[in-house]
Amino acid sequence: MTPILILVAFLALAAGYFAGRFTARAAADARSAELQRALQDMQTQKAVAEARLQAERVQAAETARRQAEELKKEFHAIASDLARTESESLQHRHTEALRALLHPFDADLKRFYDRFTEGNVAMRTNIEQLIRQTQTVGKQAEELTRALRGNTKVQGNWGEGILADLLEASGLRIGQEYDTQVNVKDEQRDNYRPDVVVHLPDKRELIIDAKVSLSAYVNYVNAEDEVEQARFMKEHLQSVRKHIAELSAKRYDKLVPGAIGYVLLFIPNEAAYVAAVSSAPELSMEAYRKQIILINPTNLLMALQLTYNLWQSEKQSANVRDIYASAEKLYNKFTLFAESFAKLGDNLQTLSTTYEEAQKRLTTGRGNIISRLESWREKGLTPARSMPDALLDATADDDEA
Repeated sequence: MTPILILVAFLALAAGYFAGRFTARAAADARSAELQRALQDMQTQKAVAEARLQAERVQAAETARRQAEELKKEFHAIASDLARTESESLQHRHTEALRALLHPFDADLKRFYDRFTEGNVAMRTNIEQLIRQTQTVGKQAEELTRALRGNTKVQGNWGEGILADLLEASGLRIGQEYDTQVNVKDEQRDNYRPDVVVHLPDKRELIIDAKVSLSAYVNYVNAEDEVEQARFMKEHLQSVRKHIAELSAKRYDKLVPGAIGYVLLFIPNEAAYVAAVSSAPELSMEAYRKQIILINPTNLLMALQLTYNLWQSEKQSANVRDIYASAEKLYNKFTLFAESFAKLGDNLQTLSTTYEEAQKRLTTGRGNIISRLESWREKGLTPARSMPDALLDATADDDEA
């Protein structure tokens, strides 16, 4: 093919290609314009539809509002009618229910009022009795105070009574763990009687003597100024020291066999004791140097309870000793029994050997007695009695028979 023909063919192809592209481009532009118009139409329709929908929404909301207002008015009207009707009925029902509910309470309230009135009367009566009893007790206490202040014997009896109450409260038994007014003699054979001798384990003795010093103490309590208080306290201490000296001079710790070496000087009034040792702290040591121990009700009760516990422990120890002694006796008796039992075993062993030897001679040994005797019966002896079968079964044949 010549170059001219090739060029012409190439130009023809190019012209066809560009013509085709131009035609396609024109068609595409036309289609795009058509689609653009359709899009604009749809947008217009959408805007119209949205405007119509908004208008319908506004109209529907307004309609709903008007209907709600109408329903609200109707509801209020109906509610007002029902409220008036129900209020009257409810008030009646509530009145009846409240009356039924309060009726039992009203009855209970009446019973409570009646009981309160009765209780008030009883309480008033009890109060009046208590007032009278208090007045009586106060009068008795005043009389006791006057008696104690003015009568030494009454004071002593009162102190011994307090001591007896403490002994009873401790659990100790009169005649067992303690004795009262035990008579003792000195070297000149003069009699003395300590108030209480408390027995201790191991045959020891505790001596208690009650001493009451109340006159000066009562004056001290009733003193109106410090000067009087100081004067009466001095008298109170002098009274206590006097009791210490008198009790120490009796030497109960030497007169009573087994005495522990100290005597308890019992001050029955707790307050009087506290006042004395508080005002003169050296008082207890002064008494101790004279073999005297000052003691108040609280400490004495503790000491007595300790004594009670000592006796309980002693009883338990005695029981243990008794059990031990019984066990020892039982052991010794069992030893004798064991010895006898051992001898019995030896005797039984000897008896068994002797029995076996006798049995051999009787039944099993050569020339045994049973075989020989039976041979006599076989030879014509007709004894009235027969040998026991057990012996015959145990008997061996005797070739010498």
